[in-house]
Amino acid sequence: MVQTARAHRLGQLVEYLVPAVLGRDPTFVPAFLWNYRAFATAQQVLDLLLTRYGCVFPYAEEDGGPVDQRKKAILAILGMWLDQCPEDFSQPPEFPCLGTLLAYLRLSFPGSDLERQAQLLLSELERREPAEAEAEGEEDSGWVMWVRGEEMGLGHTEKS
Repeated sequence: MVQTARAHRLGQLVEYLVPAVLGRDPTFVPAFLWNYRAFATAQQVLDLLLTRYGCVFPYAEEDGGPVDQRKKAILAILGMWLDQCPEDFSQPPEFPCLGTLLAYLRLSFPGSDLERQAQLLLSELERREPAEAEAEGEEDSGWVMWVRGEEMGLGHTEKS
């Protein structure tokens, strides 16, 4: 019951992101980006946002109409998120959130500055990942794999 209520509330918050940008509510998006981690993952938020607002084809109206405004709002939200919280897209080893974001940008905003910025971040993370693994050698990397039933995951442990 609590999980369902949280999921519903998260859906409402994510759904309000675009209207907040369009309605000139300048504090909502930054506040959301700094606080959502208390109740959701980056992948959950990104999936909800992209599911709610879907693919916006690059050739869709460009005359300032509703679709064009929505495109600009989505681009602004994703840009703010990538600028202010790049660590949200930095989950090694495969960087799934960043991959999802890049796939969306390539389809909806090909050639955009945000697509280039996301690609640069991915290149940097991929370059850094092998170098960090080599530098650590036999030391404890701080990463731990967990298994729950049929689910597996990778997490980072706190070093004391």
